[in-house]
Amino acid sequence: MDGCFIFNNTLSVSEAPFAWNALMERFRIDRALTIQETAHNVWETIRYGSYTDEALYFGTNAGAPTVYGPNGLRYYRGGYTYMVSIQDRTDLINSGLVDASYFTPCPGSFGYGPFGSGPYGGGTFGGEM
Repeated sequence: MDGCFIFNNTLSVSEAPFAWNALMERFRIDRALTIQETAHNVWETIRYGSYTDEALYFGTNAGAPTVYGPNGLRYYRGGYTYMVSIQDRTDLINSGLVDASYFTPCPGSFGYGPFGSGPYGGGTFGGEM
């Protein structure tokens, strides 16, 4: 299972007011940001992805575990964890929306394990993370 990474899409934006009443106007709430590919390696973040937007990627199964839609574009719903390939990881980092800290090696792959930092464990991959 070499070449697999766990992508934690924890991108968020803090919005205020939390609600439109006197008690909640001073509070903020974190909203997850979804990352979607609009064309090959052209990425954008969206805050409120609608079900119809997700249906364009996943058809009627909007909660599908795959990130590839029928048109071949990728979609990472905010607040979720995904298994991605080295190429997907590289594309997401090159987009400028995330950095290497959002990725950890998959269990059973090179770089995963309890043996400290470095190529044999500690959540690093070849020392680049």
